Amino acid sequence: MAEAIQRPASRRQDRNYILGNLSFGHGISHLYDQGFPVFMPAIQAGMGLTNFQVAFLLGIRQGGFGLVNLVGGAIVDQMKAEWGPILTGCMIWAALGFLVVAASPNMVVLTIAVSMVSIPGALWHLPSTAALSRRFPDRRGFAISIHGFGSNVGNVLAPLVAGGLLTFMLWRHILLIYTIPATIMAVFVWWTLKDLGKEDGDEATDGKPKRQMMSAYRDGLGLFRSPVVTALVIAAAVRGVANNALFQWAPFYLKNATDGGLDMSYFAAGVHLALLTGMGIVSAPILGYLSDRFGRKQVLVPTLILASALTMFVVSAGDTLYLALLLGCIGLFSFALQQIILAALLDTVPRGTEATASGLIFGINGLLGFGSPFIAAFIIEVLGGYGSIFYYVGILTVLSAVIIAFIPFPNYRVVKPETG
Repeated sequence: MAEAIQRPASRRQDRNYILGNLSFGHGISHLYDQGFPVFMPAIQAGMGLTNFQVAFLLGIRQGGFGLVNLVGGAIVDQMKAEWGPILTGCMIWAALGFLVVAASPNMVVLTIAVSMVSIPGALWHLPSTAALSRRFPDRRGFAISIHGFGSNVGNVLAPLVAGGLLTFMLWRHILLIYTIPATIMAVFVWWTLKDLGKEDGDEATDGKPKRQMMSAYRDGLGLFRSPVVTALVIAAAVRGVANNALFQWAPFYLKNATDGGLDMSYFAAGVHLALLTGMGIVSAPILGYLSDRFGRKQVLVPTLILASALTMFVVSAGDTLYLALLLGCIGLFSFALQQIILAALLDTVPRGTEATASGLIFGINGLLGFGSPFIAAFIIEVLGGYGSIFYYVGILTVLSAVIIAFIPFPNYRVVKPETG
């Protein structure tokens, strides 16, 4: 669909400058998000938690993530002038959340703290994705993948930093330290992105009154009238549940000596998790470019099937070099494909509903993610230990590929803008 891009009035409104700073902030956000699963085995051991108590905490984290996205998408679309302060608030809230986790004396306080930790990462995606979708209609897949590239840098560093620090520090002390860079990042985000959303003056130029909030929610629900939107949201949710199970329980498979775990050191587990979560550094820009050039479906279907097949071989690799190779190959697709599904959705929805549409994908994923850890815990307890999670993930991934294979994707290509 044809979309116009306004000529930047200043450096802070240049689209490449915005993309760079949003990607950097996204990387810091994921440094916290993807570091948290590495701490979970240590928290479990330190507080004597069962697998189902861990599942409850993981479910609370995912449920909070989903709720923020579902409720926040329409709100963010209505608050374009506040996108910069919202992103700044994400960093401040991350610092507060980890402070409360570090000080948690019992399961009740820890549950509250984990729900707090779920909010910043969830909220970050809404204004950032909406801003990039508007700024890069001609290269939407590439821009969202570069934003994902930033997250993949954080995904690589998160398990390495967390695993390395856990070898000689207590998890509570590490999380206290984590509050410092989050506070510094809040200042950086405010300084570089405080004008985000103020650049194109939609409300002043399009002659349309600003929508009321309830109308915005109705418009969000109205997106489901499109079979393409509905199918994409379902495919993204299935793939998201698979990813969540993979990232949440792989640390237990690598670190624990019980239930079929490999009994690795914290640092060795962190290295393997870095391969699993961070190889999108290599693949995300390439897959995003290919999806812009050849089509979303042409990239998504074969790579989802490949990712499913690779996941099925993890357990048979054991604690060998092949395990690292497999996790690295799976990591090429772990986050990158979810970003292309998001780009496909944004190709379809009307301008002005980008954050709402992003909230649908992340929100439904998060709400389904509340129940997913309990299914995973049941599989672990009854059907074969931590390794069985990889078969569960593989089945969900191939199901997502089947759904996408039958979606009639729209013609998303637009005329390249003259500026920016």
